Order: sequence, then structure tokens, then C-alpha cells
Amino acid sequence: MEQVHREEDDLAAKAPSVLRSGTRPVRPVVGWAAAGAVCTLIACLVYLRWFTSGDASAVGLGSDQLPTSTKTLVWVFEVLSSLLAVWAVAHAVRSSRRQGRLSLDAMLVIGWAIAWWHDPLINWLRPSVFYNAAFVNLGSWSEQVPGWISPNGRFLAEPIFGIGAVYLWLGLGFGMIGCAAMRRAQKCWPGLGPVGLVCIAFAVVFAFEFLIELSVIHNGLVGYPSSIRVLTLWAGTTHQVPVYEQLLWSGVLTCTAALRFFTDADGRSVVERGAGRVAVAGRARTALCVFAVVGFVNVVALGYDVVMNAAALYAGHTATYPSYLRTHQCGPGTAVQCPGPSVPVIPRGR
Repeated sequence: MEQVHREEDDLAAKAPSVLRSGTRPVRPVVGWAAAGAVCTLIACLVYLRWFTSGDASAVGLGSDQLPTSTKTLVWVFEVLSSLLAVWAVAHAVRSSRRQGRLSLDAMLVIGWAIAWWHDPLINWLRPSVFYNAAFVNLGSWSEQVPGWISPNGRFLAEPIFGIGAVYLWLGLGFGMIGCAAMRRAQKCWPGLGPVGLVCIAFAVVFAFEFLIELSVIHNGLVGYPSSIRVLTLWAGTTHQVPVYEQLLWSGVLTCTAALRFFTDADGRSVVERGAGRVAVAGRARTALCVFAVVGFVNVVALGYDVVMNAAALYAGHTATYPSYLRTHQCGPGTAVQCPGPSVPVIPRGR
């Protein structure tokens, strides 16, 4: 840490005189931490409004029969995801004890756990993702998000152990995969720069992410009803796979890997730089760094949300999904049509 401080002192000495004459520059870590604090506050308020509204109740399967094989796969996914979540928390604790401070991996676990509130946001304008109601769920907090537009958002069967647990291990797990790819590439091609390393990490992350998504979609655990036809595999079926979604999400995960890989000699990430020069110490400085990482994760997740909602404006024709995936959000038995080329984004009467 002393080395980091000395480097920052040298930079400050080289800065223009206007910055040295009493005007204290704002450290990037402060901006990231502010974003993290705001996102954490929003998440807490959304969850509080959700629980107090009475909408936090399980969504049923509906009238369609759920295949036994699909139900079994839902249980398997929940168990595996929960076990991986336990691993992520245990790793975060071990790495923090080993380093004598809250580790970056621990901060990533915290950041991604807080970012769970983002998960249903791609349904902001219209349903873009369905979850199987066989997952343990309490519906969704969607309609408690300020400015929410899509009707019946509360009926999304947001999986608690399926997806909630994923947010505990996803960032850390794929961060490790991406870092391993970059270390391997760096060893094979020593002259490869940061851009090349990140591109290799993205390719590896995408390969894993695509296989996982392909598996859960084709086994009826997840559905993507709103999709751009020309950028979708098996378009027009309940198994359609919007490849751009996997590309975008892989980009988010690669950002996490890059944050974890490109650290300074003290193990600090880019968004934590400058924390040693802020007039706080001890736990306050740790909190500053945590919120900075939380801010980073939420900002890149928000970028994904924005692009996915924009893509939903150009949704093509889709087949009729079974009730255990639609879960009263749209289609038969509701007053809302599922996404399609002639279906308005904002239903009449809203």
C-alpha cells in the first residue's frame, strides 16, 4: 500500500499547478463508490417495497402439464447452483483471511449479490425472459422498480435458489475462468496486449456461457420470448436462442474477469485506485472499495439491461409458451399479448 501511495504522490507532484493549489481532485474510486451506494439503496428500497406490497408470493405452474424430466432438471440446477454459491462464499472468506483484508474476490461476490435486483430488468418494456415456475420462487419485484412499464411483471417466477444463488457464484466463477484464459494466453504470447487478452477471455467465457444457456433453454428451464429473428437460433420456437443475449452477457462477465485480472502490485482493481488518497481509513476505506466494486458490477449490468430492452423493440414472432414458463405475464389467460412484430410495446390502456 505504501508503494501505491508513493506512486500517487509522484503523480500529484506532476499534476498542473491548479490541482496542487488547494483544489482536491476527485478520485475515480469515489465516483464508482457513489454509483455503488446508489444502486445498493435502490435495491434495498425495491426489495422493501416488494415485501410490504404483498406481491412476494409463489407463482404457480398454470394449467399445462410440466414434464417430470424438466422438473427433475430444475431440482438439479437448484442444488448445483446452491452448492456453487456456498463455494463462492467460502472462497471469499478464505481469500480475505489469507490477505488480511477483504479481498477483491469477496467484493465481487458482494457486488454480484447486490446486482441480483437487475435480473428481471430486461423485461422492463415487454417480457424478454421467462423462468420455469417449478423453481422455488416468490414471484418478482419487477413492478416495484421505479418507472416499470411491462404489465404483470410481478408474475415472473424469479428463481431464488436457481438464479439468486447464481448471482453469488457467477461473477467470481466466470472471473476465474476469464483470468485463467488470460494467464494462459499471456504465457503463450508474451507480447499480447490488454485488448488481445480481453478478447481471448471473452471467447472462452462466451463458450462456457453459451453452452449453459443452450442447455437451460432447450430443457425448458428458461425461455426468451422476445428476440430479433435474424440474430436467433431456432427462431419462432419455444427453444429460440437469441445469440446476441449470450454475447452481451458474456461481455458483462468478461468485464468482471478484466477487473480481477488487471490489478496493481497491491492487488487493487482499477475502480479501487486512489482509495489510499481519500481522507478515510480502516473500515471506511474498505467500505469505499466495496461500494466501488458494487458500482462497477451494477453499471456493466445496467448496460446489458439497456441494450436488451432496445432489442426487445424488434421482437419477432414466437411460438406459444406453456403456462409454467409464461406464468401469467402474457398470452392465453391474460389480457396481454406476448411479444411479436405487430404487438405494441406498451399495451393499450397502460
